Formats: sequence, C-alpha cells, structure tokens
Amino acid sequence: MLVTRHFSLTDETFPVLDAAVPGNVVDLADRRAGRAEWYPSPITKAQLVGFCDWLSIYQRHACGGLPQISDGAFMRIDSDGHVESITLKKSRIEGSFETAVFVRCDGETVWFEGNVSKWGRTDNVFGYSFTQCLQIINRLLLSLGLPPFTEGEKFITNFKGEPRTCWTGAVVTRVDVTQNWSVGGKENAYHFMRYLQSQQASRLKTGTYGDGETVDFGRGSRRVYFKAYLKGPELRRHAGRVADSSTFEKAPVDPYVLQLADWCDAVGLVRVEMTFKATKLHDMGCHFLGGFDMKQIEMEFEQRCEVLTRACADVDELSELPKALLSTYRMWQAGDDLTTKLSRATFYRHRRELLPYGVDIAIKSNVVPLKTRTRVIKLGPVSMPDWYELPPPERNRNGTHG
Repeated sequence: MLVTRHFSLTDETFPVLDAAVPGNVVDLADRRAGRAEWYPSPITKAQLVGFCDWLSIYQRHACGGLPQISDGAFMRIDSDGHVESITLKKSRIEGSFETAVFVRCDGETVWFEGNVSKWGRTDNVFGYSFTQCLQIINRLLLSLGLPPFTEGEKFITNFKGEPRTCWTGAVVTRVDVTQNWSVGGKENAYHFMRYLQSQQASRLKTGTYGDGETVDFGRGSRRVYFKAYLKGPELRRHAGRVADSSTFEKAPVDPYVLQLADWCDAVGLVRVEMTFKATKLHDMGCHFLGGFDMKQIEMEFEQRCEVLTRACADVDELSELPKALLSTYRMWQAGDDLTTKLSRATFYRHRRELLPYGVDIAIKSNVVPLKTRTRVIKLGPVSMPDWYELPPPERNRNGTHG
C-alpha cells in the first residue's frame, strides 16, 4: 500500500489565530511546507496543528476561602478508627446533549478535567485550540464563583544544584491534541486502518479494537497514548446510546449527527489523537501553564504521526529486495515468529530496512495475503463543511452562554 501525505495550499487548512495571542506571526510558506523551522522560537500557546479535546488542570490559591465544590468525599480511616485523609469527589457539571466536565474545589485548590471541545455540543469533529479551551474553562469557573486558571509569577528554584524555572500558577496534568485527516472515501479508510494495524509507533505497543476501526499505540503508558480511528462509525455509535437505563429506551437520533457521520464516511475521515500525560508534560517542561509551549507539543505530535505515512513504496517492489531481506519478509508474511529465526542485530536491521515499505516485522502479520495490485491512498487535511456548527468559544451550540 502506498500512503502519501498530501498538503493543501488552501487557507482553510490552517485555523485562524487570535491576533491577541503572542508568537503567532510565522512565515506562511514555511508553515505550509510542513517544516519544523517555521515554529516560532519563543514559548507560545498559539496552536497551528489540529485542536484540543481533553484538558486536565489545577491551581492552588494560597489565600483560600474559595467555595467548596464536590460530589461527596472519600475518607481514609486507619485501624484505630482515626481519619487519615479526606478527598473530595469531583462534581459533574452537566452540559447540553448529555455532555459533562468535572470540577472540584476544597476551598484552596481548584481542579478541572474534561473534554472541552465536546462539552455542550452534539459532536467534536472540529473543536477549539488550547487557548480557546482555557477561555471556555475560565468562564465556567467564574460562573461557579471560582477564580480562573492563570499563569502566575515566574521564579527560579534550585533543584539538585541546578536552576529550574517554575511558575506559581496553574499546572497542566493532561492535554489531548487531535487532528483530522482525509483518505478520500470509506473504502480507503478501512484499507488505511488495516495498514496501521501492521505498524508500530516508536516502542509503543500496537492494539486494534472494534471492527478494525480503531488502532492505538501505547495503551496503558504513563507518558503518551496515541490512537487513530474512523470518526463516522464512532459518531453513529454514540448517536444510538441508551437514554434510559431502566427501560433501555434509546434517545432520538439527531439528524445533524447522521448527516455529519455520512460526511465523515464520504471524505474518509481518520481521527488522530495523542494524549500527553503528566509525566510526559513534566519531562517537556510543559506542566506549568506559564511554561506551556504548544510548539513542543505539536512537534512531538507530528513526529508520532510519521507512522501514518511511513509506507512510500509499492508492494510489488518487495520482489526486488535483496535475497536475505526478501526471505525475512516472506517469513513475516507467513506469520512466523522472527525473534526465534533471526539474531537480534539482524532482526532490527531488517526491521529498519523494511519500514519504508510499510512493513513492520515487530508486529505479527495477520497472515492476510497481500494483493499484487497496489491501492494508492493520499492522506490530506480536512476543512470544515459549510454547514458545520462550530460556535464561538463563548457560546454553546444551543445558543446559551457558557
């Protein structure tokens, strides 16, 4: 299978940035060329790749006196009956269309977590940037009588004899970056997912779920989690959810969601998501809101996305491989365990040489015969259809203020 990355030169490919956000002035030609050099050098929260889904963040306010918001509490009691600790449960903040986010405050520290781009909307096929998500979150906090998340003040501390930059403001513990790709149609989308099943991203374990509609890398990792899935089938699954668990009665399906699912199938929309967890954010120096650097997040995201376009040669060209390499490929194709047939050095050398052909011998073959005819799939960006409903960050889809 030949998979190529297709760049559109239309302005719709890239989101319009808020002029008030610093560090968003870049050379458009370099940005469209997809080179890393176009990233601005100063720390910036301006997002040029995809948008954000889930965001987990907290901030401690030393002054205290904040309203307590929770849904009960967990108590830890020792063997003598003494209370060791009390942990407040997160309060579920309901939005329209059966969506929710979670907020907790113990009077001093405010926690938030949830899918901001989905909250109060029927879908999140297209969502909001990191900065816009913060705007939505802070408006919600203010409506609850809580202070907004801020960067705070910057200071330098000593860590093991070395200076380290810290901030007094909010701390980010999770952020999900999402991007949509088009492969040109529903049939191409399923072929593309089968291609991904035979790949490995870095050292992350590859998994396949559902009817081959989701492929993920690194499930259970404490650092990053990367996945790709077909958005059309996912929209239909959620559209048919049970509204009443006592009667198993399903909620009426919104025609808008079905129209959107059909559009996703027509363009072959493949959704790619990457979860940056607390450990990874800390290692990148992006755990403080004040030091959060979106360009680092985007560079890491794009590096992981290389697995999407790794194949750059026709299947027929495999017959022209050197004899030893072709033998390894044939054994992998037959489903043999190559770790028992090749030395460690040979295994990794052959893996490296076969990766450009879209073959990853570190992933066991599904023993499906490969057709001699090559299907060429172009992986390109997706623009919102004219009828898509993406309300401004300050408003929900139903027209009510957030």
